[in-house]
Amino acid sequence: MLFYLVAEKTTPMALKPILQHTWETYTKHFWLIMFMAVPGLFALVIPSLVGTPTFAALGATYLRTNSIPDLTQAKTAVMIVTVMLSLFLMSFAIVNINIVIRSSRTLTHVREEIMQSLGTTTLSVFWVYLMAEIILLIVQLYTFQLGAQSLLAPLLNGAVGMVILLMPTAMVIDEIRAGRALERSIQTILRKLPLFGLWLLMGLISLSIVELVLLAILRPWAPTLMVLFSSLILMPFMVV
Repeated sequence: MLFYLVAEKTTPMALKPILQHTWETYTKHFWLIMFMAVPGLFALVIPSLVGTPTFAALGATYLRTNSIPDLTQAKTAVMIVTVMLSLFLMSFAIVNINIVIRSSRTLTHVREEIMQSLGTTTLSVFWVYLMAEIILLIVQLYTFQLGAQSLLAPLLNGAVGMVILLMPTAMVIDEIRAGRALERSIQTILRKLPLFGLWLLMGLISLSIVELVLLAILRPWAPTLMVLFSSLILMPFMVV
């Protein structure tokens, strides 16, 4: 849905056409999109596998910032490398999916698009995500020291997350630099706030329902299955 949110002609009253186009594109390229999303799955799994202090919630993994001050230098170095690798893999997955969607809308060959844009665009998106991760980490540590992590941190993290959310899509669709993509992202959110709010609500409701079902049926496997669902199914659909 992000592709159509970024599109200039999208209006706040166009939810039904957006869902229709999203579903058609998603189902038409389902296996290719899922394949392109695999690096995003690795991005979520790798931090847990190497012992980085993380926890799983709603199909994603998050750093335990209150554990960071207790890490040794070696573990801190491992954490930094792991986070950077995860961010690069997630950037790779997001750019791949957007290239597939762009190719389907412009009727160009997917392989040609990937060969021409994949490397440079992935690196640009990686730097955007890295800067955002640094800002989020500073916010987490600072609010932890102030004792306001449970109240202030989510608000600031949400603001940063919303600002950068549309940037990768804009960078792939319009082939613009990060600065212009940031401006485009903010303008799009402000101009189409009702649609953007519905997009966030749909994602949250979908994750909550699936997690409740998995906890009721397969509780021991629920966190793992949630990561699989969010990275391979829901995240690509929401990007489309």
